[in-house]
Amino acid sequence: MGLQRWLILAIIATVFVFSCSEDPDVLFSKAETEASLGSKQKALNYLMEIQRSSPEYTDAYLFAAELFLDDQNLTEAVNMCRRGLDAKADSAKILRYIGEIYQLSGSNENAYRYYLMAVEANGEDAEARISLGLILNEKDLYEQAQAHFDKALEIDPGNYEAIVGKALTYYKSQENAKAIDLLQDLTKEEPMKGEAHGVLAMAQEKTAVEDKVIIDNYALAVKLEPRNQLVWNAYVDFMIRERESKEAIDVLKTYLKYFPDATEARHSLAELYIDLAQKESLSWLDAALQQCDQALLTNSDDHYGHALRAQIYLLQEKPRLAVLEAQLAFEINPVTQYRELVDQAKFFAE
Repeated sequence: MGLQRWLILAIIATVFVFSCSEDPDVLFSKAETEASLGSKQKALNYLMEIQRSSPEYTDAYLFAAELFLDDQNLTEAVNMCRRGLDAKADSAKILRYIGEIYQLSGSNENAYRYYLMAVEANGEDAEARISLGLILNEKDLYEQAQAHFDKALEIDPGNYEAIVGKALTYYKSQENAKAIDLLQDLTKEEPMKGEAHGVLAMAQEKTAVEDKVIIDNYALAVKLEPRNQLVWNAYVDFMIRERESKEAIDVLKTYLKYFPDATEARHSLAELYIDLAQKESLSWLDAALQQCDQALLTNSDDHYGHALRAQIYLLQEKPRLAVLEAQLAFEINPVTQYRELVDQAKFFAE
């Protein structure tokens, strides 16, 4: 009798432990912990277990897709999302995430298609509305974009991303006063979020606001959200266009710490160094050459990087090296500008 009771208690305990181990929230928490420790495979194992035991647990598919995306495996990231759709998980959230994957890969048309499907799957999903609004902004369809931001705010009043998106639409459609009104209020309500400060600076550029105010907003925006490339690009463009070379150089150097593969930024930095070399001292040319070298390490077919090196070698009175670089630029991209650079370098080499 005692043995039978012990067996019953053991079975109950086993069932209890087993059921606890299969609780999707517990497994998901374990997956998050493993991922934070760098054990992506263990995290995926937990997520796959959730997908087997609780197939409608949406976050198990989204987190798994995110892990594949971190490894630049776009195909498996999308496949993981498709598993979620097949399992009847939250289709709006999954379709939106597929759209994000395509947008990150540079395929805006596919991103638009999936964002649209996400909204069609659930018109009350504010995040899907915001994503669709942002991609419509990219397509210059401002009226349609505004309608989706307004709907997102109807669903979730005060949604930060929706307000920023709406302000960005005003900015893009040259209604800067409306954008500034929205963003000034938002930056007071949410002073520690950077995006609104950045878009505010973008809108202020179109007004009589003094440079210092604009720069302060940009600087705060990228300090709070250093990975926001939209704001960074606007900040860099403003500094190159409106400020002294050395101020712009400082901003570009900080930008490149976060985006080291941004070859266009390296080109701009090299151009600023060349400008300083012509105004102050040829010693700046070594810094310009270093930026070209870095750009070419990222992309050996960077024709403009070769052209800039040719210009630098001409200024350093090394015409034979300039000829080689100009010819490389012309071979990669046979345009008149590079043909003229080849001729110029050959003239000095003779």
